[in-house]
Amino acid sequence: MPEMTVEEGNRPGFIKDAPADNFQEGILTVDLPAEFGPKTSGKVRDIWVRDDKRVTVTTDRTSAFDRLICTVPSKGAILNMTSQWWFDQTGEIIPNHLIAVPHPNVLISRQAQEVVPVEMVVRNFMAKSSTSTSVYHNYENLGRRKIYGISFPDGLRANEKFPMGPILTPTTKADAGHDLELDEDGAAEIADKVGGKGTWDKMKKASLGLFGFGSTAFRNKGLLLADTKYEFGIDEDGELMLLDEFHTSDSSRIWRAISYQDRFEEGENPETFDKEILRRWLAEHGFRGEGLVPVVDSSVIEQMTAAYTFPFYLTAGYTKIGSSSPEAIKEQVVNYFERN
Repeated sequence: MPEMTVEEGNRPGFIKDAPADNFQEGILTVDLPAEFGPKTSGKVRDIWVRDDKRVTVTTDRTSAFDRLICTVPSKGAILNMTSQWWFDQTGEIIPNHLIAVPHPNVLISRQAQEVVPVEMVVRNFMAKSSTSTSVYHNYENLGRRKIYGISFPDGLRANEKFPMGPILTPTTKADAGHDLELDEDGAAEIADKVGGKGTWDKMKKASLGLFGFGSTAFRNKGLLLADTKYEFGIDEDGELMLLDEFHTSDSSRIWRAISYQDRFEEGENPETFDKEILRRWLAEHGFRGEGLVPVVDSSVIEQMTAAYTFPFYLTAGYTKIGSSSPEAIKEQVVNYFERN
Protein backbone atom coordinates (compact mmCIF):
# COMPACT_ATOMS: atom_id res chain seq x y z
CA MET A 1 0.00 0.00 0.00
CA PRO A 2 1.27 3.56 -0.55
CA GLU A 3 2.69 5.51 2.34
CA MET A 4 0.05 7.63 4.00
CA THR A 5 0.30 11.21 5.17
CA VAL A 6 -2.20 12.73 7.56
CA GLU A 7 -4.14 15.68 6.21
CA GLU A 8 -2.62 19.01 7.27
CA GLY A 9 -5.31 21.53 8.10
CA ASN A 10 -7.35 22.67 5.12
CA ARG A 11 -4.54 22.14 2.60
CA PRO A 12 -3.53 18.56 1.86
CA GLY A 13 0.13 18.13 2.72
CA PHE A 14 0.69 16.04 -0.36
CA ILE A 15 0.36 19.00 -2.79
CA LYS A 16 2.52 21.53 -1.00
CA ASP A 17 5.35 21.20 -3.54
CA ALA A 18 3.21 21.14 -6.69
CA PRO A 19 1.73 24.15 -8.54
CA ALA A 20 -1.95 24.88 -7.87
CA ASP A 21 -2.59 25.15 -11.64
CA ASN A 22 -2.14 21.38 -11.88
CA PHE A 23 -5.18 20.76 -9.67
CA GLN A 24 -7.86 22.94 -11.22
CA GLU A 25 -10.12 20.14 -12.46
CA GLY A 26 -11.26 16.82 -11.03
CA ILE A 27 -11.64 15.48 -7.51
CA LEU A 28 -8.70 16.50 -5.35
CA THR A 29 -9.84 15.20 -1.99
CA VAL A 30 -12.97 14.06 -0.14
CA ASP A 31 -14.05 14.49 3.48
CA LEU A 32 -16.42 12.23 5.40
CA PRO A 33 -18.28 12.93 8.67
CA ALA A 34 -16.42 12.67 11.97
CA GLU A 35 -17.96 9.28 12.81
CA PHE A 36 -15.83 7.73 10.06
CA GLY A 37 -12.74 8.52 12.09
CA PRO A 38 -9.45 9.99 10.92
CA LYS A 39 -8.64 10.17 7.24
CA THR A 40 -5.31 9.11 5.83
CA SER A 41 -4.25 10.15 2.36
CA GLY A 42 -1.93 8.39 -0.05
CA LYS A 43 -0.79 9.84 -3.33
CA VAL A 44 -4.09 8.95 -5.01
CA ARG A 45 -6.53 7.68 -2.36
CA ASP A 46 -8.31 8.96 0.76
CA ILE A 47 -8.92 6.16 3.27
CA TRP A 48 -10.97 5.56 6.41
CA VAL A 49 -11.57 2.42 8.49
CA ARG A 50 -15.02 1.99 10.01
CA ASP A 51 -16.64 -1.13 11.51
CA ASP A 52 -13.72 -3.26 10.28
CA LYS A 53 -14.41 -2.06 6.75
CA ARG A 54 -11.96 -0.05 4.69
CA VAL A 55 -13.47 2.92 2.86
CA THR A 56 -11.27 3.95 -0.04
CA VAL A 57 -12.02 6.96 -2.21
CA THR A 58 -9.95 7.01 -5.38
CA THR A 59 -9.49 10.66 -6.27
CA ASP A 60 -8.24 12.19 -9.51
CA ARG A 61 -4.81 12.91 -8.03
CA THR A 62 -1.97 11.60 -10.18
CA SER A 63 1.61 10.88 -9.16
CA ALA A 64 4.84 10.16 -11.02
CA PHE A 65 8.41 9.66 -9.85
CA ASP A 66 7.06 9.32 -6.29
CA ARG A 67 5.69 12.90 -6.41
CA LEU A 68 2.12 14.16 -6.70
CA ILE A 69 1.86 15.95 -10.04
CA CYS A 70 -1.73 16.89 -11.00
CA THR A 71 -5.37 15.84 -11.15
CA VAL A 72 -6.78 14.02 -14.18
CA PRO A 73 -10.60 14.40 -14.43
CA SER A 74 -12.56 11.11 -14.19
CA LYS A 75 -9.39 9.14 -13.54
CA GLY A 76 -10.39 8.13 -10.01
CA ALA A 77 -13.73 6.66 -11.03
CA ILE A 78 -12.15 4.80 -13.94
CA LEU A 79 -9.40 3.34 -11.75
CA ASN A 80 -11.89 2.21 -9.14
CA MET A 81 -14.35 0.71 -11.61
CA THR A 82 -11.49 -1.00 -13.43
CA SER A 83 -10.40 -2.68 -10.21
CA GLN A 84 -13.98 -3.74 -9.44
CA TRP A 85 -14.36 -5.32 -12.88
CA TRP A 86 -11.18 -7.36 -12.52
CA PHE A 87 -11.97 -8.35 -8.92
CA ASP A 88 -15.33 -9.67 -10.13
CA GLN A 89 -13.66 -11.70 -12.89
CA THR A 90 -10.93 -13.39 -10.86
CA GLY A 91 -12.36 -14.51 -7.52
CA GLU A 92 -11.68 -18.14 -8.40
CA ILE A 93 -7.96 -17.45 -8.82
CA ILE A 94 -7.53 -15.69 -5.46
CA PRO A 95 -10.03 -14.17 -2.98
CA ASN A 96 -9.95 -10.38 -2.82
CA HIS A 97 -10.98 -7.66 -0.41
CA LEU A 98 -13.93 -6.21 -2.39
CA ILE A 99 -17.26 -5.80 -0.56
CA ALA A 100 -19.12 -3.10 -2.48
CA VAL A 101 -18.80 -0.07 -4.78
CA PRO A 102 -21.51 2.40 -3.66
CA HIS A 103 -20.14 5.13 -5.93
CA PRO A 104 -17.76 4.94 -8.94
CA ASN A 105 -14.99 6.52 -6.86
CA VAL A 106 -15.55 4.41 -3.73
CA LEU A 107 -14.47 0.91 -2.77
CA ILE A 108 -15.73 -0.68 0.45
CA SER A 109 -13.43 -3.57 1.31
CA ARG A 110 -12.39 -5.99 4.00
CA GLN A 111 -9.63 -4.66 6.21
CA ALA A 112 -6.50 -6.79 6.02
CA GLN A 113 -5.21 -8.00 9.37
CA GLU A 114 -1.69 -7.84 7.93
CA VAL A 115 -0.41 -6.41 4.67
CA VAL A 116 2.36 -8.47 3.11
CA PRO A 117 5.09 -5.85 2.42
CA VAL A 118 6.12 -7.40 -0.89
CA GLU A 119 4.86 -5.84 -4.12
CA MET A 120 4.49 -8.50 -6.80
CA VAL A 121 5.48 -7.03 -10.16
CA VAL A 122 4.98 -9.33 -13.15
CA ARG A 123 6.65 -8.35 -16.42
CA ASN A 124 6.35 -9.82 -19.91
CA PHE A 125 8.32 -7.11 -21.75
CA MET A 126 11.44 -5.09 -20.98
CA ALA A 127 9.52 -1.82 -21.00
CA LYS A 128 11.74 1.19 -21.54
CA SER A 129 11.71 3.04 -18.24
CA SER A 130 14.05 5.17 -16.17
CA THR A 131 12.67 4.09 -12.78
CA SER A 132 15.29 2.60 -10.47
CA THR A 133 13.54 -0.78 -10.18
CA SER A 134 12.78 -1.30 -13.88
CA VAL A 135 14.54 -4.18 -15.60
CA TYR A 136 15.37 -1.89 -18.55
CA HIS A 137 17.17 0.68 -16.38
CA ASN A 138 19.21 -1.95 -14.60
CA TYR A 139 19.96 -3.87 -17.80
CA GLU A 140 20.67 -1.01 -20.19
CA ASN A 141 21.85 1.86 -18.01
CA LEU A 142 23.64 -0.08 -15.27
CA GLY A 143 24.79 -3.00 -17.41
CA ARG A 144 23.49 -5.68 -15.06
CA ARG A 145 22.63 -9.15 -16.32
CA LYS A 146 21.37 -10.66 -13.07
CA ILE A 147 18.42 -8.65 -11.81
CA TYR A 148 15.88 -9.76 -9.18
CA GLY A 149 17.89 -12.99 -9.03
CA ILE A 150 17.04 -13.68 -12.71
CA SER A 151 19.74 -14.12 -15.36
CA PHE A 152 19.10 -12.15 -18.56
CA PRO A 153 20.84 -12.83 -21.90
CA ASP A 154 22.84 -10.21 -23.74
CA GLY A 155 21.27 -8.41 -26.67
CA LEU A 156 17.81 -7.61 -25.30
CA ARG A 157 16.28 -4.43 -26.69
CA ALA A 158 13.98 -1.82 -25.17
CA ASN A 159 10.34 -3.01 -25.09
CA GLU A 160 11.29 -6.53 -26.20
CA LYS A 161 9.25 -9.49 -25.01
CA PHE A 162 11.25 -11.55 -22.54
CA PRO A 163 12.41 -14.81 -24.13
CA MET A 164 11.74 -16.71 -20.89
CA GLY A 165 8.11 -15.55 -20.67
CA PRO A 166 6.53 -13.57 -17.81
CA ILE A 167 8.84 -12.99 -14.85
CA LEU A 168 8.27 -12.03 -11.21
CA THR A 169 10.28 -9.05 -9.98
CA PRO A 170 9.21 -8.43 -6.36
CA THR A 171 10.02 -5.29 -4.41
CA THR A 172 9.64 -4.04 -0.87
CA LYS A 173 9.91 -0.61 0.69
CA ALA A 174 13.29 0.61 1.90
CA ASP A 175 13.61 2.76 5.02
CA ALA A 176 13.39 5.91 2.90
CA GLY A 177 10.14 4.71 1.33
CA HIS A 178 11.60 3.86 -2.06
CA ASP A 179 11.12 0.50 -3.77
CA LEU A 180 13.87 -2.02 -3.09
CA GLU A 181 14.65 -4.92 -5.44
CA LEU A 182 14.23 -8.44 -4.07
CA ASP A 183 15.15 -11.88 -5.35
CA GLU A 184 12.81 -14.81 -4.78
CA ASP A 185 14.52 -15.99 -1.58
CA GLY A 186 14.40 -12.51 -0.04
CA ALA A 187 10.75 -12.04 -1.00
CA ALA A 188 9.80 -15.47 0.35
CA GLU A 189 11.48 -14.71 3.69
CA ILE A 190 9.47 -11.49 4.12
CA ALA A 191 6.16 -12.95 2.92
CA ASP A 192 6.36 -16.15 4.97
CA LYS A 193 7.30 -14.18 8.08
CA VAL A 194 4.03 -12.23 7.79
CA GLY A 195 1.61 -14.88 6.54
CA GLY A 196 3.23 -18.15 7.60
CA LYS A 197 5.10 -20.77 5.64
CA GLY A 198 3.83 -21.16 2.10
CA THR A 199 2.57 -17.57 1.78
CA TRP A 200 5.15 -16.72 -0.87
CA ASP A 201 4.25 -19.77 -2.93
CA LYS A 202 0.57 -18.77 -2.84
CA MET A 203 1.42 -15.17 -3.82
CA LYS A 204 3.58 -16.36 -6.68
CA LYS A 205 0.94 -18.74 -8.01
CA ALA A 206 -1.82 -16.12 -7.70
CA SER A 207 0.27 -13.39 -9.37
CA LEU A 208 1.18 -15.50 -12.37
CA GLY A 209 -2.40 -16.76 -12.62
CA LEU A 210 -3.83 -13.24 -12.53
CA PHE A 211 -1.28 -12.05 -15.08
CA GLY A 212 -2.07 -14.93 -17.42
CA PHE A 213 -5.80 -14.27 -17.16
CA GLY A 214 -5.35 -10.54 -17.64
CA SER A 215 -2.98 -10.93 -20.58
CA THR A 216 -5.48 -13.12 -22.41
CA ALA A 217 -8.41 -10.78 -21.68
CA PHE A 218 -6.46 -7.74 -22.83
CA ARG A 219 -5.11 -9.49 -25.92
CA ASN A 220 -8.64 -10.45 -26.93
CA LYS A 221 -9.40 -6.73 -27.01
CA GLY A 222 -6.29 -5.75 -28.97
CA LEU A 223 -4.14 -4.76 -25.98
CA LEU A 224 -0.92 -6.04 -24.42
CA LEU A 225 -0.37 -6.22 -20.67
CA ALA A 226 3.34 -5.40 -20.58
CA ASP A 227 3.66 -5.44 -16.80
CA THR A 228 1.61 -4.88 -13.66
CA LYS A 229 1.75 -5.11 -9.88
CA TYR A 230 -0.28 -7.03 -7.28
CA GLU A 231 -0.48 -6.54 -3.53
CA PHE A 232 -1.66 -9.05 -0.95
CA GLY A 233 -2.78 -9.17 2.67
CA ILE A 234 -3.91 -11.64 5.28
CA ASP A 235 -7.63 -11.66 6.10
CA GLU A 236 -9.43 -12.25 9.41
CA ASP A 237 -9.24 -16.02 8.90
CA GLY A 238 -5.52 -16.00 8.20
CA GLU A 239 -6.02 -16.52 4.47
CA LEU A 240 -4.29 -14.70 1.64
CA MET A 241 -6.33 -12.10 -0.28
CA LEU A 242 -5.70 -9.65 -3.10
CA LEU A 243 -5.67 -5.95 -2.17
CA ASP A 244 -5.43 -2.50 -3.67
CA GLU A 245 -5.91 -1.65 -7.35
CA PHE A 246 -5.93 -4.26 -10.07
CA HIS A 247 -4.92 -4.09 -13.78
CA THR A 248 -5.42 -0.33 -13.86
CA SER A 249 -3.53 2.18 -15.97
CA ASP A 250 -1.80 3.36 -12.79
CA SER A 251 -0.56 -0.07 -11.75
CA SER A 252 0.12 -1.48 -15.24
CA ARG A 253 1.69 -0.77 -18.60
CA ILE A 254 -0.93 -1.38 -21.28
CA TRP A 255 0.05 -1.20 -24.95
CA ARG A 256 -1.84 -1.32 -28.26
CA ALA A 257 -1.17 -4.73 -29.79
CA ILE A 258 -1.67 -4.06 -33.49
CA SER A 259 1.10 -1.45 -33.73
CA TYR A 260 3.52 -3.01 -31.23
CA GLN A 261 5.70 -5.07 -33.60
CA ASP A 262 6.18 -2.36 -36.21
CA ARG A 263 7.04 0.23 -33.59
CA PHE A 264 9.40 -2.18 -31.82
CA GLU A 265 11.27 -2.93 -35.05
CA GLU A 266 11.58 0.81 -35.73
CA GLY A 267 12.93 1.40 -32.23
CA GLU A 268 9.87 3.42 -31.23
CA ASN A 269 7.97 3.17 -27.96
CA PRO A 270 4.63 1.34 -28.06
CA GLU A 271 1.32 3.16 -28.12
CA THR A 272 0.57 3.25 -24.43
CA PHE A 273 -2.56 3.61 -22.27
CA ASP A 274 -1.05 4.29 -18.88
CA LYS A 275 0.83 6.74 -16.70
CA GLU A 276 3.91 6.47 -18.91
CA ILE A 277 2.43 9.33 -20.96
CA LEU A 278 2.90 11.67 -18.00
CA ARG A 279 6.28 10.22 -17.00
CA ARG A 280 7.69 10.78 -20.48
CA TRP A 281 6.32 14.33 -20.69
CA LEU A 282 7.84 15.18 -17.33
CA ALA A 283 11.20 13.65 -18.26
CA GLU A 284 11.21 15.60 -21.53
CA HIS A 285 10.70 18.74 -19.46
CA GLY A 286 13.59 17.96 -17.12
CA PHE A 287 11.64 16.55 -14.17
CA ARG A 288 12.45 13.10 -12.79
CA GLY A 289 11.34 13.53 -9.20
CA GLU A 290 13.72 16.22 -8.00
CA GLY A 291 13.06 19.93 -7.76
CA LEU A 292 9.85 21.81 -8.53
CA VAL A 293 6.95 20.04 -10.23
CA PRO A 294 6.27 21.80 -13.56
CA VAL A 295 2.88 23.07 -14.68
CA VAL A 296 1.44 20.28 -16.82
CA ASP A 297 0.02 21.19 -20.24
CA SER A 298 -3.74 20.76 -20.56
CA SER A 299 -3.15 18.60 -23.66
CA VAL A 300 -1.25 16.09 -21.51
CA ILE A 301 -4.14 15.98 -19.03
CA GLU A 302 -6.53 15.26 -21.91
CA GLN A 303 -4.25 12.49 -23.20
CA MET A 304 -4.15 10.98 -19.73
CA THR A 305 -7.95 10.94 -19.41
CA ALA A 306 -8.22 9.20 -22.79
CA ALA A 307 -5.48 6.72 -21.88
CA TYR A 308 -7.23 5.68 -18.67
CA THR A 309 -10.64 5.51 -20.32
CA PHE A 310 -9.86 3.48 -23.43
CA PRO A 311 -8.70 0.13 -21.96
CA PHE A 312 -11.45 0.16 -19.33
CA TYR A 313 -14.25 0.79 -21.80
CA LEU A 314 -12.75 -1.77 -24.20
CA THR A 315 -12.44 -4.59 -21.65
CA ALA A 316 -15.43 -3.92 -19.38
CA GLY A 317 -17.81 -2.73 -22.09
CA TYR A 318 -18.70 0.59 -20.44
CA THR A 319 -19.56 3.54 -22.63
CA LYS A 320 -19.46 6.39 -20.13
CA ILE A 321 -18.77 7.28 -16.50
CA GLY A 322 -20.35 10.59 -15.55
CA SER A 323 -18.66 13.35 -13.60
CA SER A 324 -19.13 13.60 -9.85
CA SER A 325 -18.22 15.77 -6.88
CA PRO A 326 -16.84 15.35 -3.36
CA GLU A 327 -20.33 16.06 -1.99
CA ALA A 328 -21.95 13.30 -4.08
CA ILE A 329 -19.26 10.83 -3.00
CA LYS A 330 -19.78 11.71 0.65
CA GLU A 331 -23.55 11.29 0.33
CA GLN A 332 -23.27 7.83 -1.22
CA VAL A 333 -20.80 6.60 1.40
CA VAL A 334 -23.00 7.81 4.25
CA ASN A 335 -26.06 6.22 2.65
CA TYR A 336 -24.24 2.91 2.27
CA PHE A 337 -23.39 2.71 5.95
CA GLU A 338 -26.90 3.75 6.99
CA ARG A 339 -28.29 0.85 4.92
CA ASN A 340 -25.66 -1.65 6.02
